[in-house]
Amino acid sequence: MPPASHAPPPGYPPPAGATQPYAQPGYAAPGGHAAAPPGYPPYGAPVAYAPPIHVNPPVRLTYDGRVGELYLVYLRSLLLTLVTLGVYRFWGRTRVRRYLWSHFQAFGDRFEYRGRGIELFLGFLAGVGFLMVVGGIVLGALWLFARETVLQEVDAGDAATWLLLLAGYPLLAVGRYAGLRYKLTRTRWRGIRSGLDGSAWKFGGISVGLGLLNAMSAQLVTPILDMALARYRLKNLTFGTVRFGFAGQAGDIYGRFIGFYFLNILAWIVLVVIIVMIVGGLSAVIDRFGGWEAIGDKIAHPTPLVIVIMILVALAVYSLIGLVILPLRCWYQAYLLRYLISRTWFGRIQFVSGVTTGQMWGFMVLNWIILVFTFGIGWPWVLHRTARLVADQLWIYGEVDALAVAQALGQGPAIGEGLLDLFDTGIV
Repeated sequence: MPPASHAPPPGYPPPAGATQPYAQPGYAAPGGHAAAPPGYPPYGAPVAYAPPIHVNPPVRLTYDGRVGELYLVYLRSLLLTLVTLGVYRFWGRTRVRRYLWSHFQAFGDRFEYRGRGIELFLGFLAGVGFLMVVGGIVLGALWLFARETVLQEVDAGDAATWLLLLAGYPLLAVGRYAGLRYKLTRTRWRGIRSGLDGSAWKFGGISVGLGLLNAMSAQLVTPILDMALARYRLKNLTFGTVRFGFAGQAGDIYGRFIGFYFLNILAWIVLVVIIVMIVGGLSAVIDRFGGWEAIGDKIAHPTPLVIVIMILVALAVYSLIGLVILPLRCWYQAYLLRYLISRTWFGRIQFVSGVTTGQMWGFMVLNWIILVFTFGIGWPWVLHRTARLVADQLWIYGEVDALAVAQALGQGPAIGEGLLDLFDTGIV
């Protein structure tokens, strides 16, 4: 059952003879629209402020994949990637996606992934070509305008590398949007293709502009940034000819964010105090090794034993962060995820998530442990756990109006993720 916070309002169902829409802000009577609370879009279009009330119970998204089967797909792809010196990874990624997509189903029908490895490969080549062009332009500009200043002090290759890294910040946002568009256009359910309209460059501009403003404001603009990016993605998300809707507002989450913001500062102060106390308690051990100067020299020229000690120290610090900082982050991230999902709708369908802080914390911590102690070989297990969490914590209210959804024209981008492949090392 959905979480108690999403239960029907008192007095539902409406009394006999009640007119549409049912006068309960945020709830929709069967066949009607929700009555909009103050500050939200007016009555006349479907809204999503709270789960709608339907005669039928919610539908569950189900995932029936098995981690052993996913490992077989992954290990085969990994072996062929090694044999082909990395070329097969595009086809291997496609096989992993096809397995995952095909094991999700909703309303009794499974999803399909129809992307191809050659599309991802060509997209990668296009991304490499794009960066080479950008690098050539940067080097040419340096040579024309800065060869007697910057290039006298800094090697041309190093200068170009740093400028490309700076350019990579906005390009990463562009690549993520383009990559999401490709995956959506290659996703089908009941034969209908999903898609993503809008401009990847505009999304990148929003991300960079608000990101810089957020940095200058000490991260206090985070809710505005989160809502702007979510709104742009979700309002451009389509299934066939029908577009998704999103009714989230930054003001709704600012109260929770401010609490998280100052508690996060307090948590970091506590963490620093704990580390200082630990280091102070180890002062005798540090003196035995010759003091901080000698330790710095050992770190600069590490032996195998020093490397092991450095790894253990890093694990200890990360564990402290996981215990002191991460639960607070998960508290806010779980709330944000629930909010974004509940403010999204599609036609007569609305969504609810019941993910909790504890589930988010356990999910992230165990995923980190899996990846670290398997040296990355645990990726399929992480993907399997992610799919299970999504399916277990999503409720779908309403039904698909088959008469309103038609196949969208066009086939989407002809090549794969491109820029995203240059920045993203994931296997999905």
